[in-house]
Amino acid sequence: MKAPLIFKGDTRFVYASGVVRGLENYLLTRADYQKVMDAAPEQLGTVLGEIGYGGGEHNPEHALDLATEQLLSIVDKLSGNSRIGRTLRLSYDFRNAAAYLKYLWFSGEGEFKSFLPWGTLEPDALRSKIEDILNEQSADIEPTLAGAVEQARHLKDAYKTPLAVDIAFDRAYYRYAARNLPEGEYFSRWMAVMSDWANLKSFVRVINFGLNRKLFWETFAEGGDIPAGKFREAADLDAESIPAVFVHTEYGSRLSDVIKTALGGEMSGLDLFFRAKLMELYRYTRYCIFGPELLWAYAMTKQEEINTLRVILRAKGAKLPFEMIREVISVVLE
Repeated sequence: MKAPLIFKGDTRFVYASGVVRGLENYLLTRADYQKVMDAAPEQLGTVLGEIGYGGGEHNPEHALDLATEQLLSIVDKLSGNSRIGRTLRLSYDFRNAAAYLKYLWFSGEGEFKSFLPWGTLEPDALRSKIEDILNEQSADIEPTLAGAVEQARHLKDAYKTPLAVDIAFDRAYYRYAARNLPEGEYFSRWMAVMSDWANLKSFVRVINFGLNRKLFWETFAEGGDIPAGKFREAADLDAESIPAVFVHTEYGSRLSDVIKTALGGEMSGLDLFFRAKLMELYRYTRYCIFGPELLWAYAMTKQEEINTLRVILRAKGAKLPFEMIREVISVVLE
């Protein structure tokens, strides 16, 4: 078990930290989520407005889109020179690029309309820059993103699966974040959890889909708390024996249980496990007086809240059981 985090404080973030402390008072409660779950479809826009998500009278998800842009704009203004705002926005560029390449290489039918609008590049600009890279022309684009496009092409040619594209872009984004987020133990721990999550998801996918194990090692993310040796040990075992390898790690036996479930084909438990670990880290900033950690933790928590509301809306639309929705909500609540 790791030692408790010690926050050194950063006076450049005194104002930003004060703003964040105010905004934290408006994060949703269990009762707020319950209101959304209980609302009839025609009432969802009104109920969202009552809990602070206005603009969804005609389309409830539009309220969540507005909230996402408002969040990113606030973070942009409070980030100063820390690159926190740019790091957040670039995550959407990475996701858009991965989605576009999977469409281009593995679908190509119809018009591609899945761009998320919160990145640093407009859809047409990002598409044009990606095509420049694929045509081996120079492109004025974030170098790590350009490198992800090139690695994704290599992995696609080598392994013939869209999973290789996702894995390449996940790893590239974490590498960008590690270089550009502020220094300090808090951000190192965030990177460790994200790296472990990416590595385990990649490892399980490679096994479940019977892919060449070289794909995992080509995209292995350094900096996690689970050492590469654990994966090497597990790689030579059958699926039933693999979970036991990960009992003696930073995460304990609970991780072994979710890996067993994931190897059975149900990946949601693995994602929920690491999302919960990240939420624990975000809540730990209650012990931080001021610093970039507060801004980052609030932005991540608010994004999780927005994503949870989006899951609820879509689950209600698909008439999924409430038990599944409650499991998702449990991640964002203490």
